[in-house]
Amino acid sequence: MTNPQKSSVGLFANLSVMMFLLFFVWGAWFAGLGGFMVKAGMGSAIGNAYSCTPIAAIITPFFIGFFADRFFNAEKLQGLLLLLSGVFLAIAPSFAKPETSSIFVGLLLAHALCFMPTLSLSNTICLKHLANPEKEYPRVRIFATLGWIIAGLSISHIFHFDSSIYQLYVGAAVAFVVGIYSFFLPKTTPPGKGEKVNIGELVGAGTLPYFKKFSFAVFMFASLLLCVAFMPYWANLSGYLSQAGVKEYVGFLTWGQIAELPVLFFALPFFLSRVGIKWTIVIGVVCWIARYFLFSTSADQLAGGSDLDGVYPLLLAGVLLHGFSYDFVFVSGYLYVDKHVNEKIRAQAQGLLTVFTQGIAFLISSKLFSDHYYNKIVTDETNFSQWKQFWMLPVGYLVVILILFIVLFRDKKSEEIPHQAQ
Repeated sequence: MTNPQKSSVGLFANLSVMMFLLFFVWGAWFAGLGGFMVKAGMGSAIGNAYSCTPIAAIITPFFIGFFADRFFNAEKLQGLLLLLSGVFLAIAPSFAKPETSSIFVGLLLAHALCFMPTLSLSNTICLKHLANPEKEYPRVRIFATLGWIIAGLSISHIFHFDSSIYQLYVGAAVAFVVGIYSFFLPKTTPPGKGEKVNIGELVGAGTLPYFKKFSFAVFMFASLLLCVAFMPYWANLSGYLSQAGVKEYVGFLTWGQIAELPVLFFALPFFLSRVGIKWTIVIGVVCWIARYFLFSTSADQLAGGSDLDGVYPLLLAGVLLHGFSYDFVFVSGYLYVDKHVNEKIRAQAQGLLTVFTQGIAFLISSKLFSDHYYNKIVTDETNFSQWKQFWMLPVGYLVVILILFIVLFRDKKSEEIPHQAQ
């Protein structure tokens, strides 16, 4: 007999391949784009380019979640969006010149508007079909990490596209593949099909009653505030690593995803079952703080005359902490939302979390830390004293938010939101 608490091997493999390909698309260009844009004379547009995914994460998830909850199978909607995202990503390199940088960024935005909703759709598909999501989802999510790792290693060590526009062509090709593959995923029918349409649901109104529960509201807003400190890692770290003398930095950054593998497979399920979601997130944020502190310490040593060999262990340790920093916060968040909302609006709720974290928070982070404070503090990229000051900014910010989260958030079963909430 089939164990109802364990998914079949075929289903597990199917969803794992989806995750692998989906995150390969993102990992193929996200870490290396800034290096290319500097080389191509479009450095002033980097802030706008890295704002595309947050903008898309704000605009699209409610609408896409609404359609997935009411009208279209999630797997078919995901397939269509990925095919469109591949088209825009394939066109963008034709405009990767200073005189057409606005068109280039516009095409990246069009790609992001199609791609970002698939992050919540893929979660909906997985959490719908896995027999035991709390145990099995982190292990399926491992293959998303593998996809990002293989993408980064391929760009650096096989194609040597770290600073080349051809990285976008690689991402576009895989977007077409996973787009077609999505149509063959398990059918994920809209749970609210046939029910009366409420226009308010287009802006996620179905999730608003859940904010009446104090713990849910604290969780959502704390997730937003914590993620405001996220973007310096992606938008600014590659420039810092380059100045420090790290070669093939896209490949180097994949150590962060490599660290995710044991975290997702062993550490995350263990901590979720033993200490719960609250303290799992706390551990993740502490690792986040330690990561930025290590970068600041390495900059201090470089300013004092150390060479790359002297600070390499600090840089590597900071990157390796990405596994705990990312998964203990983001994956725990997906599971918390899945556990606390009604199935009929689950796609909307996952979309709301995406809006809060990878949308509003990342956009603020891009503009506040990676643009305003970066340009204000790091006036000379070869001045490591300035880099030291820059990396300490998110440290101080995260300490304050972490203390507020520990004091205010409660994750007790007695406080769970009733599934009858509408």
